Amino acid sequence: MTSFIGHDKAQRIFRQSFDKGTLHHAWILAGPKGLGKAGFAKQAAQFLLDSDIQRPSDGGGFDLDDESQGAKLLAARSHPDFRLVQRGGKTDKEEKKAREEGVDSLEEHELKRNISIAQIRDLQSLFATQASISTYRVVVIDAIDDLERGGANALLKNLEEPPKDTVFLLVSHAPERLLPTIRSRCQILRFDPLDDDQMRQVLSSVAPKLEETELNALIAAGEGSPGRALQYVDAGLAELENLARDIMRTGDKSNQIKNDLARKLSLKAATLRYQAFLARAPSLMAQHIKSTGNKPSGNAIELWREASDLAAMASPKALDNQAVIFRLGSLMGSLAQRDERA
Repeated sequence: MTSFIGHDKAQRIFRQSFDKGTLHHAWILAGPKGLGKAGFAKQAAQFLLDSDIQRPSDGGGFDLDDESQGAKLLAARSHPDFRLVQRGGKTDKEEKKAREEGVDSLEEHELKRNISIAQIRDLQSLFATQASISTYRVVVIDAIDDLERGGANALLKNLEEPPKDTVFLLVSHAPERLLPTIRSRCQILRFDPLDDDQMRQVLSSVAPKLEETELNALIAAGEGSPGRALQYVDAGLAELENLARDIMRTGDKSNQIKNDLARKLSLKAATLRYQAFLARAPSLMAQHIKSTGNKPSGNAIELWREASDLAAMASPKALDNQAVIFRLGSLMGSLAQRDERA
């Protein structure tokens, strides 16, 4: 039996609704990106598709069986009563790769910008007949935020007149941006950040060979979001953060650390580490400012703000990697000089 780590409240609400026979036909799984909402949706889908399996009605978790017929068909992406709607590949080549290996095999730049109205209309073939082998039919849309306007209106018709025994699980990173008419027809299930123990369980299960220092760095960087932390699993995050802290502690007046860091992270093979440093630098500066115990000065806040703006625009504006890293290091070093004056 498999279990879902974290989000116990969400599991309990969904399971109790099922056990009481009051399961809503549409759920918005709401919360910041990377919390595990899509994983929850897939587990909830398997639970519903295997709903004929006898389980204790204790209002607990999903209690899934990896060897069930439903589990095997879902793993093979061939369950007749299930549809997963996501952005497709930009080109025919990428679409073929998505069909053969799954959409998750594509990089962000290989994906279309939106989920199209055609993808929503294609769901009608699922609703045209009764469920084939399960009691329920399940549709997961990941993420509904990606729906183009026409697609949202097409989906709304299904939510207004839901097909019999069909459950929609709609992943949303920003539910407040959805059409009010869609929100009003769904039950919202909110997801909160995981605690450190839950993060440790998730990361250890996905990357069991991580050293303790790297695991701790990923937990801190994830801030309760496994998806965010897993972006940096191969980035050597602990080393990058130690170097950043050395700069903020000493000021690196000789520029030795900054130069070395800028040179290493400007290499083409270091793209992942560069992106990780961009993402973490402002947070590390904020932590350093708070650690002094004093009220942040206007100068410290300005240093942090400049670092945040630089990190945010570096990739979209294709700024020189080496120059960006050196400047971020200089801003960090200025915090040490501020501490000395204080």
